[in-house]
Amino acid sequence: MSAKYDLILYQGATFDRTLEIKDSDGAAVDITDYTFEAQIRTSALSGTVAGTFDVDVANASAGRVTWEMSSTESAGVPAQQCVYDLEMTKTNGDIVRLLEGFVDVRANVTR
Repeated sequence: MSAKYDLILYQGATFDRTLEIKDSDGAAVDITDYTFEAQIRTSALSGTVAGTFDVDVANASAGRVTWEMSSTESAGVPAQQCVYDLEMTKTNGDIVRLLEGFVDVRANVTR
C-alpha cells in the first residue's frame, strides 16, 4: 500500500528528497538491484508525462534512495496542481507504489 505525500514543486528550482524504505517492523529494506520510477502528470489519466524525477539508490542495504528533479526539468512542468507517484520494481518483477499524491507546481517568478 502506498503512502500519500503531497509536494510543492517550484518551477526552475532543484527538487531533492531522501526516502528510506522500511518494512512493517521499521527495519530497512535491502533494495539491492531494485529499480525506481517517478513521474508527474497533469492528471492520473493524462497520456503525457509533465515531469520525471530521477530516483537513485543511495544506500541499498539501508533502503535509502534519493529523489530529485533538476531546475531545468522543473522549469518545464506546468504551474498547476498535478499528480505523481513513485514506484519500485523488485528483482522478481513485482511493482510496488511507494508514494503518491498531488504536486502543487508554483510558477517561477525570477528567470
